[in-house]
Amino acid sequence: MDKKKWAQRGGLFAICILLGVALALLIKSQNTSSLSEQNMQDLQNNVIEYQRRNEELSNRNAQLQNYISELESDLTGEGNEVLSRLIDERENYAIFAGLRPAVNSGVVITLSTVPGQKMKDSVLREYVNELSALGAQAISINDERKVATTEIRARQDSILINSVAFDREHDFEIKAILRSDDLEQNVLPYLKTVSDSIAAQLGDEAPSVRIETLANVEIPALREDRIAYQYDLLKPVQ
Repeated sequence: MDKKKWAQRGGLFAICILLGVALALLIKSQNTSSLSEQNMQDLQNNVIEYQRRNEELSNRNAQLQNYISELESDLTGEGNEVLSRLIDERENYAIFAGLRPAVNSGVVITLSTVPGQKMKDSVLREYVNELSALGAQAISINDERKVATTEIRARQDSILINSVAFDREHDFEIKAILRSDDLEQNVLPYLKTVSDSIAAQLGDEAPSVRIETLANVEIPALREDRIAYQYDLLKPVQ
């Protein structure tokens, strides 16, 4: 009888163990399944968030590209062309007014006085006037740019050009820019006649003259410290 009871108890105990193991496996399986489902949901949420951020960045990038395109359009558009044209016109006016250095084909006239003689300001003015009549677009005397208000006048032992004094017994160099196709055929022969006329008028007091035609004659700009540069009294007419 005792053996039978012990057998029954042992069987129940074994059954309990088996049930416990089965229950533990079931719980573990449920936890694993639940955890796997949670991870999948989290992963899906992260993917959705990354997609949303990527879309925002793409939209922002598109906005920046449009902004850059607008800036490039402004820099190369009609408004900028007008501004560039105004700047070019202003530069051309500055060159014409003598405020910029210039270079091109032209002539160089070197006048040298006879020892004991002094250069006459009338001789310089005559050459400058004749060069202007020949179409010179820029003229300088001893690297002083001739402009509308430039004076050429004698004062005792000096000749003033833009209020700068030059010794009358030294050489004077006149430079002018003219059209290249006129230099040899028209300009040079005419200047020689001018020189002959001056020599006939002054006789022994006439300076010696050397005239050169050059492909590149450089004429400096009018310096800002010259009296001819002043314009503070000028007011535009309304």
